Amino acid sequence: MIEETFTAYDIRAKLQAGASLEFAWNVGRALAEWLSTTGSVAVVRGQNADEELVGAVIEGLRLQGRDVSDAGARDKEAVIALVQQAGHSGAVLVAHDQLTDEVTIELYREEGRLVDSESGLYEIKELMNAGNFVPAAVKGDVTTLA
Repeated sequence: MIEETFTAYDIRAKLQAGASLEFAWNVGRALAEWLSTTGSVAVVRGQNADEELVGAVIEGLRLQGRDVSDAGARDKEAVIALVQQAGHSGAVLVAHDQLTDEVTIELYREEGRLVDSESGLYEIKELMNAGNFVPAAVKGDVTTLA
């Protein structure tokens, strides 16, 4: 199921056919492990984002010890600005593509750069496939941004 969801630029899945809460939770856990810098991760709701999936991504990040800035509803440009200006280690944009009826998850790393197939997306997929996540000794905190 995971093999079918990773594209060259993002993660896409039909709700319930691959975008389960456990899957979203593991996306957060894998991103937290993969990011090279320590620090918080911004989580953003794109258009028509599923709140339960957003919550699962946040929980996965927190279990791996990452603090999360819950940035609410914003667009892609705002995600990049959040990482660049606020000094986040990375970001996650969760949305729903109405044309294809798919959940989309875009991952960003330092400096607001998109994580794609050439810069780590498939490494994150491998972390998810391995599933060897050891929770951090201290769970990360959540801060809600205005």
